[in-house]
Amino acid sequence: MTGRKGLLILLVAIPSILWGGGCRGGDVSAIDTARREARAHPDSAEALTGLGTAYAAEERYNEAFVHFRRVWESNPNSFEAAYQLASVSLRLNDPHEGVNWCDRALAIDPKSAEALELKGRCTMTSGSPREAIPLFEKALRLDPKLAVAQLNLVSAYKVIRDTKAAAQAGARAVKILPAEASAHFAYADALEMSGQDDEAEEHYRQAIKLDPDMAPAKLRLAQLLNRHNKKLQEAHRLVKEAHKLDPGDGTAEATAGWALFLMGEEHEGLKTIQNAARAHPYNHRTWLLLATALQRAGHEEQAQAAAAIAVRVGPKLEGQPRPPG
Repeated sequence: MTGRKGLLILLVAIPSILWGGGCRGGDVSAIDTARREARAHPDSAEALTGLGTAYAAEERYNEAFVHFRRVWESNPNSFEAAYQLASVSLRLNDPHEGVNWCDRALAIDPKSAEALELKGRCTMTSGSPREAIPLFEKALRLDPKLAVAQLNLVSAYKVIRDTKAAAQAGARAVKILPAEASAHFAYADALEMSGQDDEAEEHYRQAIKLDPDMAPAKLRLAQLLNRHNKKLQEAHRLVKEAHKLDPGDGTAEATAGWALFLMGEEHEGLKTIQNAARAHPYNHRTWLLLATALQRAGHEEQAQAAAAIAVRVGPKLEGQPRPPG
């Protein structure tokens, strides 16, 4: 199982590769080549696996599933087929089916760190982060350098709000992957959650140094600087760069406006945040930021209106009625 990287499920937008270099819009001749090989050798598990991999690389996961399933049916002891079927199931938004295929893979090879990590990922995606944590931990005991397991362990601890464990897992991720921007970003996020903002700033900066195009790191660093009302010109520059790299849901634009507001450019800051809120009306955080800025500027009535919109479009607690209107 060489050459495969696990798909990260971090809560922020970090680039990840599942299929060894394949990407949407790539060279479609790879599928044609694999199809010809499969036709020439219809009973070859290797040829069918190659065709499934080619389809997966083009994000044609239904076709990939069909061919990996053919391999499994011809050889129910194929670890590779079971693992690939679990991977494809996850990409088809069926993590429960993914868990089932992981269990079949693990029945063949109980000490596969990769299969345990993938089961953890499927389990977490299905909404059970607490159950995923021991799977990631067991995978790491089997392979302490399995980076994707370490990064997803950080994410799982963050989801359950265990900030201390998340920070510890983040520190281990950086130790395993000192030159990987995503490891520093995950660690910085965990540090910020636990209130260690100076250390978080350091690792956001390291993530940006390693990957100057990492928009989430630039956005999060800008937000941190805004919160402490320091280095505001840098915060504004960073968030403008993040917005250029990934406009997203308006958060970057609103953060840029907030930096302007804090720098004393009240009118321009309010205008920028308001434009972001109007362009992305279902981003409740942008409306909350607008409400805060309006209140600080003394526009109480407008601030209350913005806050009401934030409540209306924001996430609702279970059993909480939706506000009228």
